[in-house]
Amino acid sequence: MPVSVEPMIGRDLRDRDNRPTGKIRAVYRYPAELDMPWGVAAVVSGRLLRSMHLVDLKDADIEPDSVRVPHAKQTITSAPHFTPLVGDTLSEGHAAQVRDHYLS
Repeated sequence: MPVSVEPMIGRDLRDRDNRPTGKIRAVYRYPAELDMPWGVAAVVSGRLLRSMHLVDLKDADIEPDSVRVPHAKQTITSAPHFTPLVGDTLSEGHAAQVRDHYLS
């Protein structure tokens, strides 16, 4: 099922223990040839030193005010980040880094 972008932008992202990890600022797709239709969220976290991390959305639960992912907070905060990203689809190189981080 393809990722639905608009309902996620601006929502809180929560980790597998339901702890807040940041706000979703953008949603990107994986390249079509990877056959990974769930996508990736760009999440901004931190109050003083803001950083943006890419979070794999496989098996995410979309709730009324948030999106919960099955990843630990430490996994999310150590995730790859790329600034700025252009368009709505990750490059093959960026997709490989994100995929390797979450699916390995």
